[in-house]
Amino acid sequence: MSKHQDSPLPAEPPLGRPRSPDVTQAVRAAALALACEGGIGHATLGRISEYSGVAKTTIYRRWPNAAAIVMDAFLEDIIPLIRYRRKADIRATFIAALEELAHALRGPRGDLLRHLLGAAQSDADLQKAFVDLWIAPRRAQAKEVIADARTRRELRDDLDEDVFIDTLFGAVYYRLLIPYAEVTDRYVAALVDQVLAGAASRDRQTPPELASHGGDK
Repeated sequence: MSKHQDSPLPAEPPLGRPRSPDVTQAVRAAALALACEGGIGHATLGRISEYSGVAKTTIYRRWPNAAAIVMDAFLEDIIPLIRYRRKADIRATFIAALEELAHALRGPRGDLLRHLLGAAQSDADLQKAFVDLWIAPRRAQAKEVIADARTRRELRDDLDEDVFIDTLFGAVYYRLLIPYAEVTDRYVAALVDQVLAGAASRDRQTPPELASHGGDK
């Protein structure tokens, strides 16, 4: 698993003895390796303890169950790879964001995401982790991009930003979770262009030579 200086996860609670970052990273690394090797069911608490060299009692102080450890490790690994990078305009920014998401979730990460989403259907803690640590922060970042685009009059004033975000990312997650077709860079560009065609402000849709005459022929 990749190691990053800044963890996207909440700080450790200040109660009791402080936990060693090395111990936390060892447990995450073991859980992620086991889950990628044999699926989320393969990453049992016993195996994680054995692979990491961390006692089960120590692990239980940080995570409620093995699935929570895998989720923690998965998010710690992938979130730094899919941060928004601002580009010249909204089209380039969302194309980059969707391409990076698709690239990050190809192969074992995508398989693991499907396993985790399946487990989350019956685990309220995992559902909350998805929303609080992944979905909510990325939606907030997307809304900042949308706000900037509105300031530049790239988008309609009456745009429903939640529908806009759901349309873009929902299409990508659909292909990732039900992999009937690959999420290619060409697909991402076509998706963004098609969604923006209905979301662009009238000022940007009107050719410059017509805008000066109010759009009349």
